[in-house]
Amino acid sequence: MRKINRWTAIVVGSALALAGCGGDGDDGTSPDIPLTAITADNAAQVSAVVYQATSALFYIASTAGTLPLGAVVQSAPGSSGGLGLVSFAARQLKAVTARPLSASTGAVGTVYEETYACAGGGTWTQRLNDADNNGAVSVGDGLRLTFVNCVEEGITSNGVLGFNVTLVSEASTGAKVTFDNLVIIDGSDTMESDGSFDLTVTQNPGVSELYEIAGDVLASTLNGDRHTITGFSGTAASDLVASTVTYTFSGRVSDSSNNVSVNAETLTPFVAQMADDFPGSGSLRSTGAANSQALLEAQSSTLVWISVDPEGDGVFTAPVEWSWSALDALMD
Repeated sequence: MRKINRWTAIVVGSALALAGCGGDGDDGTSPDIPLTAITADNAAQVSAVVYQATSALFYIASTAGTLPLGAVVQSAPGSSGGLGLVSFAARQLKAVTARPLSASTGAVGTVYEETYACAGGGTWTQRLNDADNNGAVSVGDGLRLTFVNCVEEGITSNGVLGFNVTLVSEASTGAKVTFDNLVIIDGSDTMESDGSFDLTVTQNPGVSELYEIAGDVLASTLNGDRHTITGFSGTAASDLVASTVTYTFSGRVSDSSNNVSVNAETLTPFVAQMADDFPGSGSLRSTGAANSQALLEAQSSTLVWISVDPEGDGVFTAPVEWSWSALDALMD
């Protein structure tokens, strides 16, 4: 999971317009899928779909330290973590808010714009709408990053990443993050996104980071597959000393490719070592039609239990043991 995959794609986009930075978005949401009746036969697949959505939001690691300003989505050298949109957005937001504005950017009124070369070719352009004309990134400002064939660490990006800044303090940065025809290519995988979510990043450099997100709709297309998350929220807390990430999720997950739609929430937070691909503890409940439920419980970074309550009466079957890799393979 060091490349774009379905786990990452579920987080990548929504049907919302580009807020605060110009640009338009079309209605890219998937058709409504009725809640799925969860049974012993489909509980594993439902759990796989939902866990992928949950982990995709926060399959991240530390984004502290010196960050390149190009379209680098992978984690910094020496840290663990995958290619995830929350991490991507947080890195870009922290980098551009920390970068001083150049007096030679050609300001016209309250708009600053400058174009930079990407390490592997192509360019990215930073445009700041300085709403209060204070010469710095502050609350109310609109930031727009435009990538043109920008190559960083083997990943090619095109399109627009926008921020409507909502919070700037010594410890925290927040914004409405938006994606306008953003296309990320990694090898044979192509991920396309349009949309938005609210993001707050709080950090104690070298010690901890907290990501908090919330949104109404996120939809994405990866190599033709369409996924949607609605009414969602989540958190991810990185302990940089212990090298762990703890994350939570709540929302509806729909996967039109597998005809799955359920409400999901973490009952106990997932806790993962940054060096591992899967969490070693945590539980996730999926609720479908007629209150039918599937329960996923991490036993270790290699094993997971899945039990099912098909009647919706609170009585679960004995758990069935799966390897995380076998569960992941259900989505191939």
